[in-house]
Amino acid sequence: MSTIVIDPISRIEGHLKIEVVVEGGEVKETRSSGTLFRGFELFLRGRAPFDAQFLVQRICGV
Repeated sequence: MSTIVIDPISRIEGHLKIEVVVEGGEVKETRSSGTLFRGFELFLRGRAPFDAQFLVQRICGV
């Protein structure tokens, strides 16, 4: 079992870290963490994940 860590991902606003656990050539677990809170998460709660790309890109401003 091996863990791949990509930290920092710097081509975004804020800071993002991705961790992937690989076992036998298959991804078994993934985690992401970010330190920038813009509040988008609040109005995306309960919506389909695919809604985020259409709603956030129109208001982000980055």
